[in-house]
Amino acid sequence: MSISTVMVALTTLCTAIMIGLGFLQRPSREAAIWSSGFIAAMAASYLQTSANLLDNAWLDALSDGLMLLALGLVWVGLRARRGRRPILLSAVIGVTLVVIVTVALTSGTAAEDAVGNVELVVFAAISAATAIELVGVRTAARGVIIPLALSSGLVAVFSLVWLCTDLVGDRLRLVDTLPPTEDFTPVVAAITLVTALTTLLLLTRAENPTSVTATVAGFRVIARDRLARAERFDDAWWSLLDVRLDDPIALREASSALAYSRVLERFASDVAAVFPAEADLDRLEPSRMLVLLPRHEAAVRPLLRALLERVATVSTDQSIAVRLSASIGWASVSRIGYDLDDLITAAAAAADEAQLAGGDRWERASVIA
Repeated sequence: MSISTVMVALTTLCTAIMIGLGFLQRPSREAAIWSSGFIAAMAASYLQTSANLLDNAWLDALSDGLMLLALGLVWVGLRARRGRRPILLSAVIGVTLVVIVTVALTSGTAAEDAVGNVELVVFAAISAATAIELVGVRTAARGVIIPLALSSGLVAVFSLVWLCTDLVGDRLRLVDTLPPTEDFTPVVAAITLVTALTTLLLLTRAENPTSVTATVAGFRVIARDRLARAERFDDAWWSLLDVRLDDPIALREASSALAYSRVLERFASDVAAVFPAEADLDRLEPSRMLVLLPRHEAAVRPLLRALLERVATVSTDQSIAVRLSASIGWASVSRIGYDLDDLITAAAAAADEAQLAGGDRWERASVIA
């Protein structure tokens, strides 16, 4: 059995596992991106087998481009997982198209070696960027991210070693001591596939803490304890916010279930990204969150403006092509008092008022304690 046949079988198996046990079980934007990456890797292995049989430069270039796209989609999915914006999906696709055309047109010419070296640099850069993004995933266990982080580092080192070999090999007499790149490429690809499947499948099936918060009971216990201690020390720098996505019913009816779930994920991610780490978040409903914020009133307003602007920003990868907006009800301890139920009621009334006024704004509860 040839190496190309083994790679076809391996990529097909990994793709089926990722889609069946990952995306279909826990559909999300990052799961869709990662599944697409495995599909690209599978297509690359099929095209490489065909290129070897037919000796066709365009098939070989397509195979290289799709393998680069597969690595790039892993990186893009990690950016989506972390709530980074933009996720740079268009940039990855653009680089892939440039690589495919350039490799195909320069095949068999004097520029082929130079283009191959540039291709190695691109592979190394994307692999290194993937490792960096993985290190930044603070919400996952170290054991989850280590397999792919190590293999990404391996790909980066592999690419740079053979780049240096090609550039200085004649002077250092390394050409005869190091095997050609093609001998190690299937091994590196296989290791990357298996480790990517391990890490990405575990990340897909795990809950994303940027979109899942404490239970209602847990939030209320923590919030009451914080407010009681604040009252004891006469600390009035506390506010409760009721943050709601505007028109959730209309958005759900105007989109698919998957697209709407992505909107909700982005909404929760936006809320988590704007407020500081010491804020307590509670997701009452898919489109509604409570935020207990320990900030002076003058520091709350910039955060509210930043959240409204972030939610309303239309990104290139947005699943629904409409401008989203949010309404925020703001109840401060200085006006409402330290009772959590009173704060929740006042913030909800203010949020209702903001929505009745057209949304995309915040309103402050005016009840005096």
